Amino acid sequence: MNHFSWLLSLLFLVTTSLAASGDDRQKAEKQVRKITAMATDKTGRRMVSMSIADSLKLLRPNLVEERRRIGLDYGSFFVARELVARGVTMTDIALELSAGKTIWQIGDEQRVDWKQIAADAKKLNTRIEDYIYRHFLNKKNDEADQARDLVEKYDIAHDAVRTDFNVTPKEMVDAQARYIFWRDEAGKSQGSGHMTDGDRQAAGMDHADSRHDTYGITAPAAGGLPPQ
Repeated sequence: MNHFSWLLSLLFLVTTSLAASGDDRQKAEKQVRKITAMATDKTGRRMVSMSIADSLKLLRPNLVEERRRIGLDYGSFFVARELVARGVTMTDIALELSAGKTIWQIGDEQRVDWKQIAADAKKLNTRIEDYIYRHFLNKKNDEADQARDLVEKYDIAHDAVRTDFNVTPKEMVDAQARYIFWRDEAGKSQGSGHMTDGDRQAAGMDHADSRHDTYGITAPAAGGLPPQ
């Protein structure tokens, strides 16, 4: 009887652990897909590339080339770099991907701490929002971002892979709202005069009416608090 009770307790612990792990992975996926969705906007992709490069202390040109080489959208690329930080080589990840596995399956096989990755991805999303806010805060910051693009030879048309637009309509709408919210917050802080007519026209384009190409698309003029 004691042996049977021990087995039941063990089964309960294992089941609880698996459920918690699955919940943590879902939270990680939600945060990671927010990164991917933000990168569908042309300015958003620039901010995402800067944020990830700075967060992971990678040279931006190297980041772009590595992402293109393994063919991962920005969210999945972030997960791949999290795995690398935990001892998995990018070569092994590329081999697994070429064999048909997803970055999530690779993470599961590596018994990755999805809870920590969810927390790291959430921090990155906050950083991306900070970069968007800073970009639109004044002309000086906009010019600084353009100068950085020139120095790093950043070409948004080159910074593109096949999976960049694998997002749901809802994820795109949520990204639009976040983008516009922080752009408008920057305008409120410094006055709307810092945005040119061209900026406003570009920011007013609707994702649904724009073609998805390597340049990305621009968020529509919609407001509201960004989803948590």
